[in-house]
Amino acid sequence: MSDQALTRRGEATRARLLEAAVEELIERDGALEVASVAARADVSVGLLYRYFGSKAGLVATVVADFYDRSLKEIAEGDDRALDWAARERGRTERSVAFYYREPLAPIVLTLLAREGEVAAVEARFIAKLVDDAARSVQRGQRHGELPESLDARMVGAMLIGAFRVAIAEALTRKRRPPQSALTEEMWHFVVAGARFGERERDDEAEDARPRG
Repeated sequence: MSDQALTRRGEATRARLLEAAVEELIERDGALEVASVAARADVSVGLLYRYFGSKAGLVATVVADFYDRSLKEIAEGDDRALDWAARERGRTERSVAFYYREPLAPIVLTLLAREGEVAAVEARFIAKLVDDAARSVQRGQRHGELPESLDARMVGAMLIGAFRVAIAEALTRKRRPPQSALTEEMWHFVVAGARFGERERDDEAEDARPRG
């Protein structure tokens, strides 16, 4: 068998193991047994360790894959030609939609966060989100859509932190808020946090001020 065929086979096996691990985590409310995952994927336990090194490595890979998919979906349709508000409104809608649709989301955000290797994955993902948010604020500032006085990275960090806490709260309730309602609340928070429109209001106030 050629190396290319072996590579394709290896990729398929790895994908089956990840799919089996996701099923296990969802069905067992965040718990996972290596032997059960291997049985689901119809491979040996030894092969699982060959791909992921350990149970913690498998869980961390599941979480990394989850976050990679979220980043890809949120970025889709991210048209830089749009103004700040239209672009960020779209990203807010796609973010909430992804987390509401994914059955793994509440497990990743709450039950798996305590795992050591998962925490490292989370830290990298959050840093990436904060970087993206800071760049978005900076673009808004360059185009005069957001106040120049904003600390772009600090604002980005606050928006990302608030989103993660709020989405975790929504997903773990017995009755989730309607997706559209949560999206609207999130968007209002983003607008307020980034002080969108503040420059325009200041300019209008200045124009309305009586001249001597």
